[in-house]
Amino acid sequence: EAINIIKAAKLPFVVAINKIDKEDANPDKVKTELSQHGVQPEEWGGAVPMVPISAREKMNIDKLLDVLLLVADLNAETIRAPFDRPAIGTIIESRVDKGAGPVATVLVQAGTLQMGDSLVVNNEIYGKVRAMKDYRGSHVNEATPSMPVRIMGFKVAPGVGDILDVEQAATAVAIDVKRKRTAQKGAERASVAATTATETEEEKKQLTVFVKADVLGSLEAILGELEKLQYAEAGVRVVGKGLGNITDDDVRRAKAAGAVVLGFKVNPTPLAEALIRDEDVTFNRYEVIYDLLIFVRGELERVLGVEKIATNVARGFVLKVFRTEKKTQTLGVRVEDGTIVPGLLVRVVRKGETIGEGKLVSLQVGRSNAKSVPSGSECGIGIHGHGEAAERDWIEFYTVTEKKKTLE
Repeated sequence: EAINIIKAAKLPFVVAINKIDKEDANPDKVKTELSQHGVQPEEWGGAVPMVPISAREKMNIDKLLDVLLLVADLNAETIRAPFDRPAIGTIIESRVDKGAGPVATVLVQAGTLQMGDSLVVNNEIYGKVRAMKDYRGSHVNEATPSMPVRIMGFKVAPGVGDILDVEQAATAVAIDVKRKRTAQKGAERASVAATTATETEEEKKQLTVFVKADVLGSLEAILGELEKLQYAEAGVRVVGKGLGNITDDDVRRAKAAGAVVLGFKVNPTPLAEALIRDEDVTFNRYEVIYDLLIFVRGELERVLGVEKIATNVARGFVLKVFRTEKKTQTLGVRVEDGTIVPGLLVRVVRKGETIGEGKLVSLQVGRSNAKSVPSGSECGIGIHGHGEAAERDWIEFYTVTEKKKTLE
């Protein structure tokens, strides 16, 4: 697919063959397979430079960079985006800053973005460029192709992946801020409601969470990973999500839903912090998404609980009923399979159906207590439980062990 896209765009490209540090690495095999897709290496008479590298061992990284620069210089006229036109770029990060309001990072792909330009997204004017910062955090007055800049001036945070196109300013309409914010909240509630309905239908054990993050890109990444943590017996239910610090309203919503509050690079406000303490709401803050997911996975396994595993040990045939009292019976039994030992659990089976369950409370051979009775022997047993056995019933002896459930 990538090869087809590159060819359709008629772009020059370089192939980096990674992981050559591994023992079974075979760059020539990779080149052969690529040639079968019409990508011919330079050393085989083709036009595509191929550089074997190891990102882990940092092998040939300098060589790869040199080749990239060489290819860029040789194709400068065809691959360089125009500077002298209104800017167009992609929103790669979006968030609501406590002091600056909605802030987004844009990767300019063509043209030049300047101070005061209209911020046009989806044919709506989201505001004007009030300030721009480069990747070092330094203020800049313009952004040229391939340059990522953090922009302040949005009235509403745009979505990650949205296209910023200043050229459409003449035909774009001013954004209805109130309607847009209402729509975003409505979409959030609808998403949560849909998740709730689906998981209720599946009758899963659920871990309920409320997620807040510093930027939209991180929030979307976290929610995407949480969606993957859905299993046959357990899943994650997201009852709230958003950007920025955790507010007292967030805590109240989490409390009402019985949710764990997960904050990614955000903190609770002083009022929210007091409420978390007073209402005994669980709050965890993370700097790494992987750590957040480890916690969630661990909590999912905790809500799964333990699995009880029954193991059949022996089986006996009821020869005689000696005594029947309330929830207690004394029986004469011939052991047909396995070995009976004190303390086993029992099932009373009649014509293939279980009619009672209980526990073996005594085991005798003759008039003496026995530590075990093997197959082929007759013995007297005392059982305590519900369901009365009769002659010609079967008694199944078994054990139950508990195993902590894990996610598959």
